[in-house]
Amino acid sequence: MELDLLVWLLGAFFLAAAVFGVGAVAVAAWTATRTLDRLFTAVSPVRTGSASGIRDVEAHLATLASAPHVDSGVVRAVVPEARRGHGRLLARVRRTPGVRFDVVLPVEGHETTLPVWTPLPDRLTGRTEFERVAAACGVAPERISDAVGEEVAVKRLDDRWVVGAPRVGTPARDDSARSWVTETDRR
Repeated sequence: MELDLLVWLLGAFFLAAAVFGVGAVAVAAWTATRTLDRLFTAVSPVRTGSASGIRDVEAHLATLASAPHVDSGVVRAVVPEARRGHGRLLARVRRTPGVRFDVVLPVEGHETTLPVWTPLPDRLTGRTEFERVAAACGVAPERISDAVGEEVAVKRLDDRWVVGAPRVGTPARDDSARSWVTETDRR
């Protein structure tokens, strides 16, 4: 009788262990599937939206269509300014001399000033940021104070303004005038 009871208890234990194991495997598989599905959804190149999503897109495009178009600004000031660099410790401590061009953009309702800082070059090669901004302003690099009051082409790229973009219908003077320079560009 004791052996019979021991066999039944052992069988019940193995049955319970099998049910628990199957349940644990099912939960692990469900969790892994959900995790992988979310991962693949996050990295997938295409996401399909809903009907309310298309209304949001249309509202955004209507806002863009009603926004004023700005393709030029006026240089309000040319100011010598030294800035700390980014990167290694010595670059952060040392200040780099440069020039800040304050370009006023005629945005409806208020004026927006776009500061464009360029480092002073060691020599004039025709390919430095400083020379590109000066060319976009229509002045020689050695006469940058003449840039005040000059109209300069600007363009909106993503969330920043770019100075030196060619205006539509305006023939560019040379390749350096078409270069785009922003405050965030540092070479």
